[in-house]
Amino acid sequence: MVETVSLREVARIDRKSIAPEKIATGSNYVGLENIESGGRLINVGTVANGELASSKFVFTREHVLYGKLRPYLAKIALPEFDGICSTDIVPVLPGSKLDRRFLVHFLRQPDTVQLANSMATGANLPRLSPAALGEMVVPLPPLKEQRRIAAILDRVDELRTKRRQALAGLDALTKSIFHSMFGDPIINPMGWPMVRVGEALESAKYGSSEKAALAGDTPVLRMNNLTYGGQLDLSQMKYLPGDVDEKYLVRSGDVLFNRTNSAELVGKTAVYTGPEPMAYAGYLVRLRTNASCRPNFLGTFMNLPSTKKTLRNMCKSIVGMANINAQEVQEIKMPLPPVERQKDFEARLVAISQLKDRHRMQLAELEALFASLQHRAFRGELS
Repeated sequence: MVETVSLREVARIDRKSIAPEKIATGSNYVGLENIESGGRLINVGTVANGELASSKFVFTREHVLYGKLRPYLAKIALPEFDGICSTDIVPVLPGSKLDRRFLVHFLRQPDTVQLANSMATGANLPRLSPAALGEMVVPLPPLKEQRRIAAILDRVDELRTKRRQALAGLDALTKSIFHSMFGDPIINPMGWPMVRVGEALESAKYGSSEKAALAGDTPVLRMNNLTYGGQLDLSQMKYLPGDVDEKYLVRSGDVLFNRTNSAELVGKTAVYTGPEPMAYAGYLVRLRTNASCRPNFLGTFMNLPSTKKTLRNMCKSIVGMANINAQEVQEIKMPLPPVERQKDFEARLVAISQLKDRHRMQLAELEALFASLQHRAFRGELS
């Protein structure tokens, strides 16, 4: 039986505050926006003396940074540098009996994240109090065993990271091939005819406004089923009851455009490849191309950074959400190469898609392995 203790017995909830005028120029600053779900630190910058308006917490490279706002996001990071952080982040300093990497793996495991979320208070902006964090029960095998467990989980986690990086690289390759075959669409160095997106469409239609449920007859694609990278994520589906009008159904080759979302996510676009019939919700626009334009050409063009920048500049804000209507999408200018060249591009995308499928399958296997190892590790079953 593994010994358990409260976190506060083996770690310090370290809220050492520093006033803005005392913050040294060049200090590393970590806000919640700099910690991804799962703990990766991104875009960490430095700040100047007096630049920040309120007090912050001080941390070192020996701390674990725990995001207490919306604990279900699992924003739990291992900094490799000293700095200051938002007060929505709690620095936790492990004591001599607790390995830092063991602790962060424990805090990130789904059961612990779920527990932390159940202990949070506040309906709209749930927060886990530092006191509640300190009361969380932590398994405490011998330090040598903690380090062995952390090393095993680190290795599998590193493999997961490499698979995700490989998938991101293939997404980047798609855009690179587009530019090599067709040139920068803003400059149009190859002199393709420039057309409005609407000229390449057979139709542009809004989806169903009917409320979806967890059970029903027809799966419905919603805005969260479109990823920012241009893929369809069918892991969390909802359904519409009964027969759905044909005008609200997608078929293979339809391009789906997310017309309403937060400013950074509006304009997500993905190509539906079927074959089963699915409906699509009202926050999406179904772009059905005509004979002059291949769906994957349009889908890739819409997901280019330059097009996303154009879309952000077009956004209208409505009650905190950005919006681009179907008519505005059709006014965007794009180059239109010969359809045979677009087909050549599609053939290359098929090869990339097959590689992605293999990487996704391997990633899914690694995710299952990691979850199993986590489950066993913190119950003393990882021999």
